[in-house]
Amino acid sequence: MEVQNSLMKFEFVPILEKLRDLYTVPRGPERFQAYIDLTVGGAQRTADLALPPLVMANPMAKEPVLERVKSWIELGAEDAARAALQEAHTLLEMDFFSDPIKVGFTILDDRGGGWTNRTFTDAARFKTAESLHKTHWLSLMLWSSETPALEDIRLLVLESVYRAVYATQHGDPQTLRHMMLQEGFAAHFAGQTLSSRSHFDPEELEYSRCVLAPHLEATAQPITFACMYGDDAARAIGYTPLGLSQNAGFQVALANILADELESQK
Repeated sequence: MEVQNSLMKFEFVPILEKLRDLYTVPRGPERFQAYIDLTVGGAQRTADLALPPLVMANPMAKEPVLERVKSWIELGAEDAARAALQEAHTLLEMDFFSDPIKVGFTILDDRGGGWTNRTFTDAARFKTAESLHKTHWLSLMLWSSETPALEDIRLLVLESVYRAVYATQHGDPQTLRHMMLQEGFAAHFAGQTLSSRSHFDPEELEYSRCVLAPHLEATAQPITFACMYGDDAARAIGYTPLGLSQNAGFQVALANILADELESQK
């Protein structure tokens, strides 16, 4: 179930400088109103000016988050995203149409004040088609705890675009099996390898496959979440752990796609 040539077009929209300017406003009612204006398009709620990715940002973030935004700007994150977006268009041989999906960054505050649970928020990737239908935006999530690196931007854009096209063509995944297919294909498209993505050795991969196998048709979020993100993430939001390492489902998903590709080349 890989993607076919796509009729989707993606248009990058710069947001980071607007977020930087927001965070220079003193924390309080003035900043919060400025944040609302950015997300909904000003007092007139102009849809073309609205920035839905910022809904996930912390309007009252403190100085360390502002410094992280500045670091991404200085590094050239948005130029790197534009280049990666063009690369994705070329690799997917996209046929464009007139109603593009807008793409932009948001920075989530996962280190100051407990604003958001990272893994639970990250699981929104399994509702990509639903989100695109509602907003016509693809939000690229950066995290305040991460050290900025341009290669991370390229991987984020390629995976996100592939996931968007895949989910639009096949629908949002409902079972663990289909979640793993979506994520395996997306990681492979971005050029991820087992050595670059994980430290799972063959024995741990096989163990994880065995634990995941009885749950492949599961649809209940406590199970699929624990399978994809591992025991620590499951415990953090009150789900039952299943005996899996961090991101086990993602690791096995990529390993399966790579194994299938190797087999097809024989």
